[in-house]
Order: sequence, then structure tokens, then C-alpha cells
Amino acid sequence: MQTTPHPRRTLSALLTAALVACLLSLSWAGGTPARAAAGDGSVSDPNIVYVGRWDTSSGTAAVPQWSGAYLRTSFTGTTVKVRARDAVNFYASVDGGPDVFHAGVRGTVNLTPQPLSPGTHTLRISYRSGDTVFQGLVLDSGARTVAPAVPSGLVEFVGDSITAGALTDRLALDSYAWKTGERLGMRHTRIARAGYCLVAQSGCTGLSSQYFRTGSTGDQNWDFSRYPASAVVINLGTNDIGHGVSGPAFQTAYTKFLSDVRARHPEAHLFAVQTLKKRYVAETRAAVSARNSAGDAKVTYVDTTGWLTDGADYEDGNGHPNEAGHTKFADRLAPVIAARLGTAATDASTKAAAPGQPGDPNIKFVGRWDTRSSSTLYTPYWAGAYYRVGFTGRTVKLKQRGTIDFWARIDDGPVRFYDDVKGTVDLTPTALASGNHTLQVNYQVVAGSYRGDAVFQGLALDSGATTFAPPAPAKLIEFVGDSITVGTTTSQNARTAYGWLIGERLGAEHTQVAQGGACLVATADGCVGLEQQFGRLNPNSSTPDWDFSRYQADAVVINLGTNDVGHGVSSTQFQSAYAGLLRKARAAYPRAWIFALETFRGRYVPQTEAAVKAAVDGGDTRLSFVDTTGWLGSGDLTDSVHPNDQGHRVIADRLAPIIAARIGG
Repeated sequence: MQTTPHPRRTLSALLTAALVACLLSLSWAGGTPARAAAGDGSVSDPNIVYVGRWDTSSGTAAVPQWSGAYLRTSFTGTTVKVRARDAVNFYASVDGGPDVFHAGVRGTVNLTPQPLSPGTHTLRISYRSGDTVFQGLVLDSGARTVAPAVPSGLVEFVGDSITAGALTDRLALDSYAWKTGERLGMRHTRIARAGYCLVAQSGCTGLSSQYFRTGSTGDQNWDFSRYPASAVVINLGTNDIGHGVSGPAFQTAYTKFLSDVRARHPEAHLFAVQTLKKRYVAETRAAVSARNSAGDAKVTYVDTTGWLTDGADYEDGNGHPNEAGHTKFADRLAPVIAARLGTAATDASTKAAAPGQPGDPNIKFVGRWDTRSSSTLYTPYWAGAYYRVGFTGRTVKLKQRGTIDFWARIDDGPVRFYDDVKGTVDLTPTALASGNHTLQVNYQVVAGSYRGDAVFQGLALDSGATTFAPPAPAKLIEFVGDSITVGTTTSQNARTAYGWLIGERLGAEHTQVAQGGACLVATADGCVGLEQQFGRLNPNSSTPDWDFSRYQADAVVINLGTNDVGHGVSSTQFQSAYAGLLRKARAAYPRAWIFALETFRGRYVPQTEAAVKAAVDGGDTRLSFVDTTGWLGSGDLTDSVHPNDQGHRVIADRLAPIIAARIGG
């Protein structure tokens, strides 16, 4: 049976609908906003992910609290702009590219002055200072935002100016906290501010209470249901000592703080970091022990002793690391967190990068390269480091920061020397045939009076060209020594040294962990001791350690002792140090065959043999002493010590078969 609606009820419904429409119109005009439609780029767009403590309550302006908060989204179209209310400084990264600094901008800020290719792109914005208010995005007509891929895990860093990245160029983006989060592939937040303490006392804001607030000032409580943390890293205590906080008071506050953080993040792993200035160490340890004893097994004390070097890794005398120091901090901290979370910490060098740029996985860096301090500048250490890459197209150029000498070889062509070049260096003035090509480059050894800028900044390829992984030898040989192993006085230094020649002859990768003037034993008069420095990234730095998991050697050739005599090293000292180096090489390369060469001048021969015999007797059977008596004649030397090109070829002729007999090739 059909019914007829009551006329008064129909009128009421119409009036209600009109009122709702009017209210919705008013809300979008500036009142309390309605929920934004997904994809419109507004502050309330659910496709925009806010990481950190943001105040998004107004719906028309999102305000980041604390330091280093950021937002992420994806979008379609070819351009994107961001609305800024007033003058502000921020960083923006499009498609995982560098964080571009926008200084003192306001209004509608174009983040893509060069339009992108059509498709879906990613965007990250992090505010630095000024009027830090996000008012939404402006997209192309017909374009929309897309929900970004967001890691499920989040690590929160609690601290003071050190955690905030004070005194570095980019502040939060240069901090160990940001770098550690990126290494771990996790979202990351910093609840940190310069000058803050753990304990509120004598005018110092105490994070034991302020941590639970929305902002670094004010008393509005933070809603911890907004995000759960997988890990919380606490680095506090540096400032408390200057405000008269006693040891017992600090310990009590730290223990309670750990308990309070646990209440907000029931499943998180908590890490109590020893401050770099080693303040309240015993009290911090005791607070962790108290929580462990109370049954909280997910609280870990982190000993940072030796992580940073005084002077080299700091901006000032007050404990603020420089950018390199923050990078080292992250390199040490990320694996600690990863081990507890059961995840993997990533190396900066493994991040996705555009073809030909640092981080491109198709570029094979051989030797000890610093690929962690910067994602845009890769620096080789020791002698004979090189890289190889395959590329398409007809031309290739090398981007150099400063003046340098280097050698380049394309395909199987001749090796070409580039003398005192910088900027974008054209390696193919005559265009190549279309197709696949290979490139190998190595820099002049930076040592002594030669101070070239051996820094790789990437390749410039043809439009539409790309890189590919070149064929890679299965084996690697490492040569440890002094100026003889470096190739000093030869025509092409490392390239014409016996180590390079042997590696090429045996079809193996090869590294020269060698420095001119080096000894086996570190001496009081300044001789660099390779027994001590063998495990370092940089021969002239005590830290950081080299990560031997980056590559494994199949053979290690040691040629040391020529210089120790001139620095007063006794026979007893030498033998002890040689035994130590053999142990270190074996620990680094458990499967390698180690060859201990008699120096070509016959120095410390009994001591070298004795160190080898002791190791063999101790169970190391993959170890040989190599007698080099009579290998070189006077015509093979440029002076009484250093072989010339012919001399290095003679060494390679004699030594290559000995190595091949053990490892093949």
C-alpha cells in the first residue's frame, strides 16, 4: 500500500537539510571544518601523514611541535606547491631527492620550479624555523594526493640540544636522531629542545614532565593514542649537572621517567643512552637496572664510550657533535636499536638513488670508501680505491667538487689520465657508439704534498640513459703495506703497483690498505702504525672502525717493516705487533689466505717468520711466509727502496702465482 508523506513532516525535513548545507558551507569558509575529502591536499586530507607531535585541531593550519616533525604524502601531476601563512624556513624532498632548503618564504611556495614527469610522486616537508604552519598543498588541475607508503615502526628520541642537532647546518636533519631513524627505515620523532634537563630545577625545563606535553612549552597533555612508538631513545643528563641536580635526585627521576614512558608505550623498547660527556653514568645504569629488576626486560643501557673523537667530531667544547659526529653516532646507535627490534639497520649507501648518483646500487665501490657520512659525497680512503659501473647512452661525465687527478677507463679502452680537473668533467669528448658501456675510475692517492679533492659526486648521463651492474669478479685480494704497496715513484701510483697488477692478472677485485711512510708499529715520533690502523676507515683517524662486513677478502698480503727500523722499533716490539696484525686480519677475514711478505730490504725477517710460525702452530693453517730474496735487482728500483714500473711487474710475476696456487685465478 502506497502512503503519502505528511506535508508538515516534509517541510521539516527540507528545512533541516538546508540548515545542514548552510552549516557545512560556513565550516569550509573558516569555522570548524568538516572532514576533508581524500586527495584534496588540505590540512585535513587523510592522505597527508603527520609524523611527530602536530597540532591539527583547527583543520586549516597544522602546527608542528618540538623539533624535526615532518609530513609525508604522495601526489599525482607534474607540480606541487605548499601554502605558508607567513615567513618560514623549511626543507622539502620530492621523490626521495635531496632536502631542498626554502628560506624565508611565504604565501604559495612552488616546490617544483622544473615540472616533474607525469605520474605519482612523493613529498616530505620538515619545518626549521619561522612561522611553522602548514596550510595545505596546491596541485595541478585534476591531480590528487595518494596515501604514501609509510613504515609501520616509529622511533622516538628524547633529549636536549644534542638530539635536536644544535649547531649543525640543518639542525634536526643533521642530528643523529634523524639519521638513525633513516638508517632504520622507520618514522622518527624528536622530543628535544636546547637547554632542557631531565629534572626541572633552577629554571631548567625538565623532560621528566614536559615529555608528556603536546609542545616544548605549555601544559596541554599529548594524546599518546595518536601514535605508538616501537622504540624510545633517551639521551638526557648533559645539562642537569649545571643546574645542581644531585646524583640521587637524577637517578630517582630517571627511574620514574622510564616507568612513566613505559606506561605510555607498553610495547616499546626503551634505550637509555650514556651522555657523550659521561654525566650521571652510574645513575643512568642504576635506573635501567631498577626497571630490569622490576621485570621490564625491554629497557637497555647504551654505552657510548669511544663513539666520538674529541675535537674532530664536535662543533664546540660543550659536547655538540658536528655533522660527521652525528653520522658516527647514528652508525653506532642504529645497529643497537635494530638488534633489539629484530630489524636491519641500513647503510646510507644502500638508499635508492638516481642512476649514476652516489647510492646507485649499480656503482661498485671497491676499497674503503666513506659512503655513510654523506649521501651526496663519497670519499675513498687508503690507496687504490676505485669504482666500476655500467651505463647506457653515448656520453658520460664525472662530477667533481674540487681539483683532482684521476684515471678513467671506458670499456676495454686505454686508461686516460685527467690532470687538475674539477666540476663536470667530460669523459667522452668523442661520443661512443650506442649501447652498453663500462666505466672504471680511480683517484690520485691523496698523501704528502698532494692534496687533491678525492670526492665522488656522481655521473652525468645522456637523457634517458641509465646504469647497470657491471660484471663483478668473485674474489678480492687486499694488500697491506707502505709506500711500496701504494706504488710511490711509479708512473701511475696505485695503478702501476704490484697489488693492482696482481689483482688484474688474477681477475680479482683488489684493495691497497697502504700509506706512504707507514710502519707496522705506531711510534712516538709519529709513524702511522698499520697494526693499529688496519681496522680503520681512514688511516689518519682513530675512528670510525671499518665495517668488515662491507666486503670479505679471499687473500690478504702484508708487506710491512721497511720503515720501522728508522723509527727505533725493536725486534721484540715488531714481532709482537706482527702477531697482533695477523690476529686482526684473521678475525676480519676468517676464510682468507694470509701472505706475510719478507720486505724487499730484508728487514725484521726472523721476527716476521716467527710471528707466522706462532700463528700456524696456534692452529691458523691458512697462512704463509713469502721469501722475496733476490726478487728485485738494481734496475728494478727508482732509488734504494722503491720499485719502478718494471720492479712492480717483477714482483707481480713472482707473487701472482703464489697467491693463485692458494685461491685460484
